Amino acid sequence: MKYRILLIAVLLFTPILWSCKENTPVNNTTTTVPKIISLTADKPEILFGGADPTTITCQATGGDLAYKWEVDLGDIFPLNTDGSMIRFTGSPCCIGKKYIKCTVSNDKGSVKDTIIITIKQPPSL
Repeated sequence: MKYRILLIAVLLFTPILWSCKENTPVNNTTTTVPKIISLTADKPEILFGGADPTTITCQATGGDLAYKWEVDLGDIFPLNTDGSMIRFTGSPCCIGKKYIKCTVSNDKGSVKDTIIITIKQPPSL
């Protein structure tokens, strides 16, 4: 008798459990571990001040990428919506070599690369 009641309960509740199954959307976006193809600047040397900036571009693969830029001194301005291109300038306190680090990441991991930009003082007039 107990087994019949158990069997009836299983038969009654099994369709309810199947109907409550969560519908998870399928994500067709394929991502791979990010890889930096190149990190380049249009000018490796600039004069301090905003009149002589350099444009730095990071080309990377991996899909759904996020870009993070870091420098100890100087100003970074994003130039495009995905963040893969920036403008870099420096003030008089920034004279010398500046190491600009770019970190590219997605849900599979991250990778970093560094480029050196030298900030110089303008020639005296």
